[in-house]
Amino acid sequence: MNITKNLAWPLLLISPLAIASSLNNEDFDLDALMGMDVQATSAMKRAQSAFDTASSIYVLSKEQITNSGAMSVPEALQLVPGLIVRKLDNNQWAITARGVASRYSSKLLVMIDGQSLYSPQFAAVYWEALNVPLYDIERIEVIRGQGGLLWGSNANNGVINIITKHSLDTRNGYADFSLGNQIKHDANIRYGGDIGNKGSYRIYAHFNDGKASKDGTIYRDEIITPVDTAEQYAFGFRTDFTPNNEWDVLLQGDITYSKLAQNLRAAIDETNTNLAFSENFDRTDTRLMARVDNRISNTANQMLQLSWLKQSGTELYLKEDFESIDIDYQMNFIYSSVQLDWGLNYRYNAVNSEEGIVFTSDKDIHFLEQYGGLFQMQYSVVPDSVDLIVGTKLEHNDLTGWQNQPSARLTYKPVANHLAWGAVSRSVRIPMLLEYDYNFKVSGIELSRLLGESTGIPQLDNYRIETFLNGNDEVDSETYVSYELGYRFSNNYWSIDLSLYKTEGENVVAYTSNFEDQSAQFLPALALLQANQFELAGLALTTTKLELDVVSAAEATTNGGDFVLAWQAAKNIKMELGYSYTDLTYDLPLGTTPAIGYNSTNRQLFAKADYSPFTNHAVLATIRIENSNAYNTNNYAALDITWNWLVDSHWSVGLTGKNLFAGSHLEFNNVSETYTIPNYIDENFALTISANF
Repeated sequence: MNITKNLAWPLLLISPLAIASSLNNEDFDLDALMGMDVQATSAMKRAQSAFDTASSIYVLSKEQITNSGAMSVPEALQLVPGLIVRKLDNNQWAITARGVASRYSSKLLVMIDGQSLYSPQFAAVYWEALNVPLYDIERIEVIRGQGGLLWGSNANNGVINIITKHSLDTRNGYADFSLGNQIKHDANIRYGGDIGNKGSYRIYAHFNDGKASKDGTIYRDEIITPVDTAEQYAFGFRTDFTPNNEWDVLLQGDITYSKLAQNLRAAIDETNTNLAFSENFDRTDTRLMARVDNRISNTANQMLQLSWLKQSGTELYLKEDFESIDIDYQMNFIYSSVQLDWGLNYRYNAVNSEEGIVFTSDKDIHFLEQYGGLFQMQYSVVPDSVDLIVGTKLEHNDLTGWQNQPSARLTYKPVANHLAWGAVSRSVRIPMLLEYDYNFKVSGIELSRLLGESTGIPQLDNYRIETFLNGNDEVDSETYVSYELGYRFSNNYWSIDLSLYKTEGENVVAYTSNFEDQSAQFLPALALLQANQFELAGLALTTTKLELDVVSAAEATTNGGDFVLAWQAAKNIKMELGYSYTDLTYDLPLGTTPAIGYNSTNRQLFAKADYSPFTNHAVLATIRIENSNAYNTNNYAALDITWNWLVDSHWSVGLTGKNLFAGSHLEFNNVSETYTIPNYIDENFALTISANF
């Protein structure tokens, strides 16, 4: 890559949001995506053609999001091939890439405009409370694979960056209203305008009232009635200022209140067994972010971003209050044929979770800090042909100290429309407080199972010993080393994106499950049993308890690949076909159990078609065939189809059907990983009317 080619680099060094403001709508239609000429920012933390990126990246455009009829970010993510998106019920999701999805996406870093939503308590992303107006999303960039060098810890399996529109592009009024068999109503309204001749703004509101699922599930031979309703109210704003050619300022924020009904299970009484109960989970999520971009010269740019996130949740047996402050600084510049990026980051986390029946805390941790820096260099080894990208992220956290996340990537472009790339990278997942500090009460172990034989007394045989899952301050950060190879081809009519990978994990969290060293505490009860002192024996058992400990003792290997073919079949037909394969294998010490998932294989076949049969009419259809033994469910195939009609310049109508032909089915049934009791997922129909004014 020669320096004359990079005369436009001052523009490419601008932050994601500043770049987004200068792009026209046609830059993000499916034609552009098929050509892989979309400017993506998440893979290199600066604007770069998605085609030239040395990572497995997929850019979901605003047109696809709008045409899909999706009403939430998780629904929109179902449009991304190779991404695992499974519903637990009508308001909870399990999402990840290149691994096993869980209720909390512990190895997937999720951001809005570069602001992390990660919570250190349960390594959680609360998808049900993630309320970003879909009509104000510019694009969603999804990286399948590691992103630790640029974005820091907990980006092991992938990065999802939701990039919203510049307020210059929303200087009008917009409203929509939806209703369907699973929603009472879903309404949005937004208005935007100019601030003098130097800025612009928008304000918006969202109201949602969702119905419960039709079919519940069976738990301990009991039919559980679904109570997975969702009620949400959200308000937000965004302002952008450009005082001159050298400075850009962004300020945005939102607040979302959610009332989520959920079926849960927990050991909440003296029986020490998991009992099913229903609860309303009240959440308030507030977010503020400010960013300043400064174009220093024709070859240098700097950015400072400040963000604040507050998440509060209250239910019967669990109350949590999380607050974070992030400060990020980055500078990008060019020297000769070398592109250099460096930055500093600081994060302050305030944590307050009230102890109760469900859990206690040993260390009473109320705040955590992270800080560090990154350095990345891209060097043109052979101009316009071979590029080398090397760098590292050095970061300190209060739980496990300093962590290093280096990466080396190489791209080779033999001709203009072919690209081969390879990467070796290391990423880190910091332990969540559940693993480091908290002690959770879990369903107890039956006495007969512990003894390996019956006592002859059913009440004692079936008695469950009080059991706790204990955090361990000796756990270390999980480390993952990934080896990736990729190939891309693109022309005016079709494109191919192929990636293969192998990831090796060490210090992977597992649970001890060997109770032999705890058997001495049962000797008094057994002696009383032998003396026929049954009542006293039962009383002695109530004073005993079992301990499951978290340990950094496992290893894990993940192998797989992703393939996406995009094809312009005709002028009015655009199609995509994707296939992904993931194989996860644990190497566990004797007496341990993996914390998330188990040895499993996941296969996904994905197809998407965007068809315009008539002027002002569009049909977008996707089908996902999920074949996996990782979730204790049957395989299923689900068809989503949306018809949109642009009535005139002001009005449009959309009709959506989701989960068609799949029947009533479970998508996630790993109840050992979550307190949630999943529901059956049914067909979903919705009608949406939209207006621009």
